[in-house]
Amino acid sequence: MIGGVKVTKLFNLLKGKKGLEERVKQIQEGDVKERNSLIKEYIPFIQKNTSNQVGKFIDKEDDAYSIGLMAFNEALDKYNEGRGSFLAFASMVIKSRVVDYQRKQSRLSKEVYLSQFDKNEEDTVSDNLLAVDGFEATIETKLDMMKLISEMKVYEVSLEDLIKESPKHIDTRIKAVEIARYIYDNPAAKDTFLKDQQLPVKEIMDALHISKKTIQRSRKFIIAMVLILNSNLDTLKQYIIGIERRGQNET
Repeated sequence: MIGGVKVTKLFNLLKGKKGLEERVKQIQEGDVKERNSLIKEYIPFIQKNTSNQVGKFIDKEDDAYSIGLMAFNEALDKYNEGRGSFLAFASMVIKSRVVDYQRKQSRLSKEVYLSQFDKNEEDTVSDNLLAVDGFEATIETKLDMMKLISEMKVYEVSLEDLIKESPKHIDTRIKAVEIARYIYDNPAAKDTFLKDQQLPVKEIMDALHISKKTIQRSRKFIIAMVLILNSNLDTLKQYIIGIERRGQNET
């Protein structure tokens, strides 16, 4: 069976209708009328993507809607065929710009906690792990997240597991990262982790005076943090650095 996207493209071709990417190219060549027309047509798309990111319905009076609208317009200028479909590209730009807007509004650090992730969309998870500056950084974060997901499979930790079991409270996250840092910094513990593909629970308990229950409660999150530390996934390491700084500020 022919895929839905291919059917649409074929249908448009038979009707002599310009494809979306062709219209974007026309806009980039200076067709202001076509730009206004396309933006108007895709207002529902802009609202949906902005609302999904904010977590509630966004009407045209909301400031976040203006951010989404500007992001869509930005996507029109920056898109090229090498980036895949235009709508996928535009969706990612909107998400990136709205996250940046949320960060500025709340005056928080750039981290976006794992507990805030959408459980059903890997793309959403990777796009929002960090409130990054710029689309290029978002792409890098996405690629790093996909590498992490692949490495976690060896430890029988899925993306859904990580989302479900990530600590909800900052104190618990700080403690989990402290455990992960201990494992990474201590050769014997790290060797056990990498060879046996499990946490060296007894060693952690003895060294950090932490109960087994505390370790097990955040086990999958700790595994993910150790894998990040023991990698070149630089964008994800910023998440850990953010938590560690938070811990230092609270001591």
